[in-house]
Amino acid sequence: MRYGKKTVLLVEDSTLTRFSSKRLLENRGYEVTEAATGEEALIRAREALDPFDLVVVDIHLPGIDGLATIEKIKKIPGYRHVPVMILTADTKLSTVKEAIHLGAVEYLSKPFTPDRLTDRVDRLIGHNEEDPRTVLETALRKEVNRARRGNTAFSLVLARRKTPGRAGADEIKRRLVRRMREIDEVTVLDEQNLALVLPLTRGEGAAEVIKKFEQWVPEKGWSFGPAVYPDDGGNEKEILRAATERLNEALRRPPSEEDGGAAPEAAAGRTPAGEEKKEPEPGGGP
Repeated sequence: MRYGKKTVLLVEDSTLTRFSSKRLLENRGYEVTEAATGEEALIRAREALDPFDLVVVDIHLPGIDGLATIEKIKKIPGYRHVPVMILTADTKLSTVKEAIHLGAVEYLSKPFTPDRLTDRVDRLIGHNEEDPRTVLETALRKEVNRARRGNTAFSLVLARRKTPGRAGADEIKRRLVRRMREIDEVTVLDEQNLALVLPLTRGEGAAEVIKKFEQWVPEKGWSFGPAVYPDDGGNEKEILRAATERLNEALRRPPSEEDGGAAPEAAAGRTPAGEEKKEPEPGGGP
């Protein structure tokens, strides 16, 4: 999942309707996960690290029908208050009432126009991305969950420049994304601050990313604050606090030390003793 986007679980057995609806919602800025049956929808809901923001369910599904799907999804931890919208060609009052009784808050009659679908979804969960710092905290929380499940590590690197430069923060993000791994995440916090979340990356990997950052971004005057899970903390708040403290330390260094950055090995903190798992190369070539 791409952090900061509202997420939708779309449960629809018609391939054409599912494809067109997914494309419409993705163009609107939502992240959409598909399911063709009620059984598949339950798997997707249970597998998600965080509950979806919205569940859209066709009433007439093969196997478990839409009403039973809603009932079962609402029993999954975290989904009690998740809004559900039903899609149906059956507009009988009794069907709609039963869906509402089971937890649906909206319904859309088939066939529907693109505007009607996006308007209903916007009204239920809104399409604007969250505050970037909330996005970062969400990203870190999800990475902590992944790392804890897989007994792996990840790194956070906070990057700050003293003053906005010629290149805007969004342009710098695009430059980084083109060169980093697909699993890495770059969040623009504001024009002077970026955050890099690096899955499957320990201290040495974070130090390498910092080195490459300075090659890929020609402007000088950047300072970095890295932190590694689980070495520097066991949850997202502790990891963010450790990275912030290291960034503040870097900012307090004399300009002669700060230009070009501190030695990445020192900046990235200590690597725990013992054998490390081999990790993917962080970032690509310049």
